Amino acid sequence: MGNELIIGDRLRQARRKQNISINELQKQTKIQKRYLEAIERGAFDVLPGEYYVRSFIREYAAAVGEDGDYLVAVFDGKDSFEKEPPKRPEPEKVSGSRKAQHEETVRRRKTLTEYTPIVLLGLVALTIITIVGYMTWQDRHATPIIGNQSQPAVTVDPSLVSNTETSTHVSSEKQSSESELEKKLSIKREESTQSDAIFTISEAKNPLELTFVGKKDRCWIGVLVNNDYVFQQTLTQDEEATMTLPEGVTEAMVTLGESANVDVKADGEVVDFNDSKFAMLQKNLHFTISYQE
Repeated sequence: MGNELIIGDRLRQARRKQNISINELQKQTKIQKRYLEAIERGAFDVLPGEYYVRSFIREYAAAVGEDGDYLVAVFDGKDSFEKEPPKRPEPEKVSGSRKAQHEETVRRRKTLTEYTPIVLLGLVALTIITIVGYMTWQDRHATPIIGNQSQPAVTVDPSLVSNTETSTHVSSEKQSSESELEKKLSIKREESTQSDAIFTISEAKNPLELTFVGKKDRCWIGVLVNNDYVFQQTLTQDEEATMTLPEGVTEAMVTLGESANVDVKADGEVVDFNDSKFAMLQKNLHFTISYQE
């Protein structure tokens, strides 16, 4: 179930990046529009059979610049969307013959010998400067013949000090309270369509925590950062899952397979994606995030 939804969503995102409409894609691939839409929803059971599923995936992928064979391998369970570990860098090879290295070593030793007199002269000059500076410092800090006149004592009224400290404390508490009010998390829905909802999240804590709570029936959830899945899970009724976005992420997308079956929260605040104008079907929540200073 999960792989079909991921494959469909990946192909749909690739089509959008290429600015290809579903009608244009139908003309290119000769695949009926209803089958293309079923693939994007992950509803592969609508297609005539597994042979057509594999064939349609390859044709769709070729039209939008994706690797069709790789997606078919994922569909068959022979591959996965997990990334390969980075390759270790190969050790650097030392170039040059032993003779050349020996000549370079001799040349460096000769260069060091040539600079030795200059280094010694520099050390002598530094020693002289240090002695002169020390003698000057002693002259400045010697006890003067005429002593400094004593300064008159200043008496401070304790009541004035107490009032000042109290005023400072109250002012500090007021500034702290105002700062906490200003930094309250704000979630604003900017735009809503049948399949997408765009949100602006302000004054979030870094990193941002997302919580998903299952309702009614099963719902598949995927979280994408830079078009890569960082979280995938299928929730049942009353089941809850929490994930934390990578630190400093400013854009993320949450894909919901059945949006009517799940509630979404950001740092404990409800993300209201329910729009009475549209049915609660598959929904993509696009987040633009800014954090507290």
